[in-house]
Amino acid sequence: MKLGIILEGKTPPDKRVGLTPDQCKTIVEQYNEIKIFVQKSAIRCFSDQQYTDAGLELVDSVDFCDVIVGVKEVPLDMLSKEKTHVFFSHTAKKQPYNRRLLQEILKQNINLIDYEYITNDDGRRLIGFGRYAGIVGAYNGFLTFGKKHELFNLKPAFQCEDRKEIERELDQIHLGAIKIVLTGSGRVSRGAREILEHLNVKEVTPNEFMTQNFDDPVFTNPLIKDLYQRKDGKLF
Repeated sequence: MKLGIILEGKTPPDKRVGLTPDQCKTIVEQYNEIKIFVQKSAIRCFSDQQYTDAGLELVDSVDFCDVIVGVKEVPLDMLSKEKTHVFFSHTAKKQPYNRRLLQEILKQNINLIDYEYITNDDGRRLIGFGRYAGIVGAYNGFLTFGKKHELFNLKPAFQCEDRKEIERELDQIHLGAIKIVLTGSGRVSRGAREILEHLNVKEVTPNEFMTQNFDDPVFTNPLIKDLYQRKDGKLF
């Protein structure tokens, strides 16, 4: 099997990639029947040289590959006829803005594997970027807070090399006695919580948050029952 990593062609460009150099190296070492080719890219978060150093071959096109792995929607002129494409297509719900993409996939007899619909036996999604949306969102929230109040300057998240650099940036700041509300309990919320915990922001109950003052930064994570009450005064 020839597996190709496609150049992300959507505008604005996306720096993410389906497989890292280390993951590619692991795959070809464990599965002799698989060979991986990497389409050259000047914008990918991992450089072409990093893939070369991992023993992978760089190519101008991945049209010849059996399975083509990407992240975002593939532009119509980059689809490979009668091959298998793997990416987030945003077509299964019949989104109008990607109607032409779905039509072209059908027309070219392409086998589409959409990350969004890779699930376990219970129907739960296995692949999603919610956690990192929370991590980056919370980080950029503090970046904005620092700029607005002229307290500190953080490097934008997309300019950080990795998670460790994000944490090094956060280690430089002092928040003071601020109160933060973290809503939700899903992947995004859990990702944001990681940032708060790294900053040693103490968690308090919704009642403490509403009725007490604190000398250090705190946050609360209210549940639905903490946010709403019945008009008739009965229990939630």
